[in-house]
Amino acid sequence: MKHIINQPIINQIFINMKRIILGIAVVMVAVLAAGCTHSSPKSIAKAYINALQKGDAEKAADCFYYEGTDEEQEQSRATMTALCQKGIQGMEKRQGIQSFSFGEVEMDGETAIVHGVVKYGDGTTDEDEKIATVKKDGKWYIDSKK
Repeated sequence: MKHIINQPIINQIFINMKRIILGIAVVMVAVLAAGCTHSSPKSIAKAYINALQKGDAEKAADCFYYEGTDEEQEQSRATMTALCQKGIQGMEKRQGIQSFSFGEVEMDGETAIVHGVVKYGDGTTDEDEKIATVKKDGKWYIDSKK
């Protein structure tokens, strides 16, 4: 028994498969991008602390809002990445962040202060850590100006 292969049907199947794969890729990108959007001061503060806990200075620097030209923003981001790295090194001397307990959030329009308690691996604690945040373009960021 011979099988007849219909080339136009095979081509249409491949085209449909490409469309499905492209559609899945678009959805995945949208989901990942939404995961980077922070809708509250507490959510950006949590992302920032998580990045510091993991020792990821670049992700910590991504939590900040940068103004200016593209070149100025890149320079500011590079500076903030270096500062975050120094902060991570300082935390490593205290054996890293063991935990961060979120407290009160003081809202004032487009700015907010997130209060929390930081416990370090060496047993020391910062009782009232304050993380300044700012809302820009509908998203919350760590405020680098405070």
